[in-house]
Amino acid sequence: MQEFTILEKRIIFQTLVLIMRADSILNPAETEYLNKIFHDFELDISEFDHLEMIDFDYLSNEFAKFSAEKKTYAMNLFVEMSECDGCVDPREVVMIKSITEKKVLSNSTQGVAIL
Repeated sequence: MQEFTILEKRIIFQTLVLIMRADSILNPAETEYLNKIFHDFELDISEFDHLEMIDFDYLSNEFAKFSAEKKTYAMNLFVEMSECDGCVDPREVVMIKSITEKKVLSNSTQGVAIL
């Protein structure tokens, strides 16, 4: 399994929670999947209970810093989360893309904008 720092695990965890909540339906299969991942990460979800949600832009910026291998591994987790309830909701796909696909546009009059 890919090795992640505590911050990277938190980024993944909170992204999974956002994906899980994107369709406004908390399916037991999603909760089970989340528990499995954190068992694999050798964490206890209760360790995250006291933490506030990380700002969406911060999640996206930190995900952009992951190595290519870590991004691939995390993306597989994100896709599996969206599929685990048997129905991939378009809002889940939008959430995944919003966090994982940073685009940089250059505009000579306004500098660089990150979308």
